Formats: sequence, structure tokens, C-alpha cells
Amino acid sequence: MRTPTLVDGRDLVDVVRPVHPVASAYLGPPPDLPWRTRLGALVDRLREDGADEPTVDDVVAALPDEPGTPLAVFADGGHVPAVFATPGSTGPDLVRVGGPAHVLPLLAWAQDRPSCVLVVEGRAAVRVAVFPGHLEQAVAAEPVRCAPGATVDVCRAALGRSRSRLVAVRGGVRLVERIRTAFAPDVTVRPVRTPSAERLAEVARTTAALWSAQSVADLADQARLPGHAAQGVDATLDALARGTARELLVTTGPGSGATAWFGRRAEQVRPDDPVPPPWPARRGAAVDVAVRAALLGGVAVRVLRPGLPGAPAGGLGALCRFPLSVVRP
Repeated sequence: MRTPTLVDGRDLVDVVRPVHPVASAYLGPPPDLPWRTRLGALVDRLREDGADEPTVDDVVAALPDEPGTPLAVFADGGHVPAVFATPGSTGPDLVRVGGPAHVLPLLAWAQDRPSCVLVVEGRAAVRVAVFPGHLEQAVAAEPVRCAPGATVDVCRAALGRSRSRLVAVRGGVRLVERIRTAFAPDVTVRPVRTPSAERLAEVARTTAALWSAQSVADLADQARLPGHAAQGVDATLDALARGTARELLVTTGPGSGATAWFGRRAEQVRPDDPVPPPWPARRGAAVDVAVRAALLGGVAVRVLRPGLPGAPAGGLGALCRFPLSVVRP
């Protein structure tokens, strides 16, 4: 078996890069079943979904005996499988075989756990620490002590190292406002009374929900301006193909069943059509095709829960960097 790791965004790029079919297997919390029974059901589902024997063998070899924590495994029978631990995940076991790799559940899990910079005000000094999220590289966990006057500079350095957009502050109102003024609107600043691990996890989760709500509100606002937003499978894929998308919005849960063409490069995406594109292409689920294009192209991905009011039509939408009308195909 491979040692499971937490998720880094660059790892996901490597997972979705292949054009050929990939087996995506998610194991939820251990059910009240013998491991052999659970593993047998997983193998049966892999084969039913079209996995060949080398791929099935890779998935089985990557799994620990009786895993005690939820996992995500990606294998194609020809490369070393990618295995990610997803502690706290509550979904059922899930199997998908096809291209691109189905990373949406992994993105949704990681999105609820963004990295956080913690600032704690003391009598004579301020302590700044980073709590990495699960789409960020692990950074040094040692806190930095600094004079109160240097708090903003030290906090800025911590935000840069961690790529975080969240600062939790245990301190007075003046310190909270000073940090908020220094980093608004790109960084969310949240005051906390008790900076325990449980409280910081809750702050991260609720902040991620606020960010999702803001993305949906931005989509509604931008949709009033021609070319500033895209909704639906065809329009969203067009924005990704033209390179105008700055944030992809995608809804989890049962999709529309739409498929799309995709090729090797990020911009090689096209809505499904009987006539294939001029570049080497394969059909895949439209949602997975869009997520792959976004990850390869450096576009932010915002995962929305099913039924969220204002979610994009067809489960896919995009906020654009500039109006689509000024970009030539």
C-alpha cells in the first residue's frame, strides 16, 4: 500500500492530467461490514465500470488493510496510484472509471478545510502561526513571535507562505481592524475567543461557506453584464477554452449527464457534438472535463452544494476575467 497524504493542489493537477481513463475510488468512513466484503464490492464496481485488471490490482494494492480513515485513490494500471487521506469525510464508497479523473468529491472535502493564519495578541508580543489547509503545501508550524508594531508585516509573510485567505485573530478590536484594513478585500479576518483546533476548524468551514455564497452572488451580479459570466455547460466550456474564466463554479451531486470533448491541453475542451474536434480528443463527463480544464489552466474552482440558491444552471458556471466578447476564438 502507499502511505496516504493530505491534498496539495499541485498533486491534483497530476491526477487529472491524463487523457486516458482513470479509476477514481472513494472510501468513506468504515461501515459495519467485514473489510473483505467491502473490498469485494469495491472490486466488483470497478470491473462493472470498465476498469481493466491492472487498474483493479493497482487500486487494491494502494489500499491498506481495513483502512481506519476515509481515502481517495486514483489509478490507471500504468503509473503509481495517488492515495489521499480525507479525514472527516462522510460520503459513501464511490467508484468512477473514465477520463478525466473524478476529483470533484476530493475538491469539495478540501474546500471546507482552507488554511488559516492565527494571530494571538499577548501583553508584550503577538504570536502568528499557520494552520495548513488540505489544498495547501504543509508549511512550518512553528509560531513567530513579534512586537505588536510588526504584526501586519509578519502576518503578510505568513499569508504569502501559506497562500491563505483567512486570518483568525484572538485580540482586541483595534488589532482586528488593523489587520482587516491591511488585507481587505482579498483576505477574510475573523475574531476568535478560543483558538482551539476545533474552533479554528469551525471558523475555516463557515468561512468557506461564506466564500461560496459570495461566488454565487458575484455570478448573479456579473450575469447582468454581457460577457462577464457564463452559465450552463456550453457557455462555461467556451469560457474555459478561450482562457477567460477566472473562477469555475460547479455543483456536486447528481449531474445532468452531459458529456464533453477534451484533449491534452487545458484549452482543448468543447461541448459534445457528433463531429469530433480537430485535435486528438476523448469524451468525458462535462463536469469532470470542466474541472480538469480549470486545474490545468490555473483557474480557481469553487464547489457548491446541491440545491444552493443561485447555483449556475446545468451545474456549471464561470466568472470571467474580462468580457467574452473582446476575445477571439
